[in-house]
Amino acid sequence: MNMSKTSTLELCRRHLYSDADKMQSVPANIRDRIIRIRSGYTLWNDFPRKKPKDIALHLMNHYSIEKTQAYDDVRLIQDLLGSINRASKDWHLFRFNQMIEKAYEVAETKNDSDAMTKAAAAYGKFNQLDKEDPTEFPWDDIKPQSFIITSDPSVIGIKPIPNLKDKIAKLFDKYKEDINIVEDVTYEEMDLNNALEYEEQ
Repeated sequence: MNMSKTSTLELCRRHLYSDADKMQSVPANIRDRIIRIRSGYTLWNDFPRKKPKDIALHLMNHYSIEKTQAYDDVRLIQDLLGSINRASKDWHLFRFNQMIEKAYEVAETKNDSDAMTKAAAAYGKFNQLDKEDPTEFPWDDIKPQSFIITSDPSVIGIKPIPNLKDKIAKLFDKYKEDINIVEDVTYEEMDLNNALEYEEQ
């Protein structure tokens, strides 16, 4: 399945923080690339002083891709870094969930049920799993504001001019002769053959 850079970039934006099970509808080759780009994106966010060649080497070494492909991924990562604010709530949510998951895995390995419970509680609280999803805003209940058309300029703070229509009529009578003056314009027909010969010289 061939996909343009733009569509791949859009898929990366959409699934940058998605779990693998949420990307089942994405073709396998694109899914692998999203995971690869996510890795480079995370690395560059954690170490912003790294150069494009450092990110490209990371991708080449960890995912066994060619240099051309790596730098193409780097360009997509740069686009993502430019459009997604590192300080966004989504970013911190993603990073926090990663840390909690790692803490839970360590606790599970050590069979520490108390630490596992605390990690699970922190995960639930931070992701607000104890709260119901917000109801959809009742857009249908919003009534549009009604506007009344008026020629009175005082409604916007402008002092009206008395007898404005009469003044306009007097000014029109005074200057209508100047307005209606049409000067005769003389012109000559252009010889297109001469013009073409001139362009060829």
